[in-house]
Amino acid sequence: MNRLQLAILIAVVIVMGAVRFVGVEISPPGFYVDEAAAAANALCLKQTGMGELGNPWPLFFPAYDRHMGAFFTAPYIYPLTGWTALFGESMGSVRLFSAFLSSLSLIGIFFVGSLVGDRKTGWLCLLAGAVSPWIFQFSRIAWDPAIVPCLIVWGLYFTLRSRHWRDGAIAGLLFAAAAYAYPPVRAQLAFFLPILAWFRYTRFGFDKPFASAFVLTISLVSLPLVYATLTGEIQGRWRLLSVFSHDHLQGRYGSTSAFYGWLTFAKNVVKHFSPDFLFYRGDFSARSSTKYVGLLSGIDMLALLALFAGAVRLNSKFVGFLLLCAGGYLSAVVAASFTWDWIPQALRSFGGAPFLALFTGTVLREAVDRFRPAGWLILAVSFVFSGYFLWAYFTKYPQIDPSWFDNAVVESAKTNLPAGRWERFLAENHSYLPSGLHYYLMAYGNQTCTESAAKLQDAYRISR
Repeated sequence: MNRLQLAILIAVVIVMGAVRFVGVEISPPGFYVDEAAAAANALCLKQTGMGELGNPWPLFFPAYDRHMGAFFTAPYIYPLTGWTALFGESMGSVRLFSAFLSSLSLIGIFFVGSLVGDRKTGWLCLLAGAVSPWIFQFSRIAWDPAIVPCLIVWGLYFTLRSRHWRDGAIAGLLFAAAAYAYPPVRAQLAFFLPILAWFRYTRFGFDKPFASAFVLTISLVSLPLVYATLTGEIQGRWRLLSVFSHDHLQGRYGSTSAFYGWLTFAKNVVKHFSPDFLFYRGDFSARSSTKYVGLLSGIDMLALLALFAGAVRLNSKFVGFLLLCAGGYLSAVVAASFTWDWIPQALRSFGGAPFLALFTGTVLREAVDRFRPAGWLILAVSFVFSGYFLWAYFTKYPQIDPSWFDNAVVESAKTNLPAGRWERFLAENHSYLPSGLHYYLMAYGNQTCTESAAKLQDAYRISR
C-alpha cells in the first residue's frame, strides 16, 4: 500500500473509531436491564464498598435478587466504578466505558498484527477491527462482555511479544481476567490456550521461564474462580442454559440422555456458520445485531474471497498465525454452542471477534502483495460498507422495537426522577427487576445506594 492508500485507511479507522463514542444514548435506544443492573453495582461499590445486593468487595456481584444465579464480574465492575467516578453516572457515561474498552481492543489488534507481520499488517488488522459490525455493536452496550476482546487480544500480544518471564506473567493475568469476565470465555480458553501454546512453541521453542510465569500466574489468579465453579456458586446460569440441562433435554427430546445434548451442540455449531447469521441479519436478538448486516463486514467477506482465490500460499509465513486465529474464532463458537437459547449467539461467541479481525487483516496483507488492485479494492469496500453500516445504525436501528432496550423504563426515569417523583416511577415499573430500578434511583433520582435500596425493599414488599 502506498502513502495515499495508507492515509485513506487511517482516515476510515479514525472515523469508525471516533463515531462509536457518538450518540450512545440514541443508538441503541434505551438502556437494557443488564446495563442498568451492572451500573447499579458500580455505583453502590463506589459509595459503600459493596455490590448492589450488599456483598462487600466481591469477585462475583450477585444480581436480580440472586435470581437464576445471575451475576456481574469483577474485571468489568471495578474498572467501571473508577470510570463513573471520573466521568459521571449517566447512561451515556456508562456506555462510553464500553466504547473506551473497544478502542483499547482495536489498539491491541493493531499491535498483534504488527508483531506477527509488519506495520502494514497491523494497519490492515486495525481496519478490519474498526469496521467490524460485531465489535462496533458491543462497543456501545454497557455489560461485562464488552471487556472480553480487550483482555484476550492484549493477553495474546504479551504471549507473543517476547521470551521474558514478565510477559508470561502479564499474559497469564490477562487471560485469567478474561475467564472471570464472562462465563463462556472459560470454555473458549480451555480450547484456545493449547492452540496458542503450540503456536508460541513454533515461534520461540519451549521457554521455561516464560511458561512457568504464565502457568503460575494464571493458576494462582484462577483459584477462586475454580473454587466457585466446583462448588456451584456461579453455575446457576450454566445449569439452566446448558445443552445438557435435564429440563431442556426433557422438554425438547423427551429424554435426559447426554446423546441429545451433544446432538444439540453439533447443530448449534453449524448454525453459527449460517449465511443469515454471518452475512445478512446476524443474531436473533436486536441487542446483539442491528438486523441490517451480519457479523461479517464487507472486508471480512473480501478476505474470504481472497483466501479462496489463493491469496495465501501454503508456504506463507502467516499460515500458522491464520490457523491460530481460526482456532480462536472456532473456540468461541464452540463455547457459545454449549448453550441452547437464541442460537446462533453473537454475544456468547464475542471472544472470537478479535480473532476474526486479525484473520481478515492478515489475509488482506497477503492479497495486497499478490494482487495489484487489492489495496484500492480494500479501501473502496471498507468505505462503502462503513457508510452503509453507519447509516443503518444511526437512522434505522434506533427504530427497533423499544422493548429490546427497555425504553419505557428509561423514559419513566427521565420524566419522574429528576422531579422527585420516585414513588410514581416505582409504581409505573413495579414489574421490572429491582436491580435495574436501583440504578435509576441513584443516577437520576440523586439517592444513595442505601436510600434507594430501602425504597425498593418497601415498594416490592407492598407490591408482592
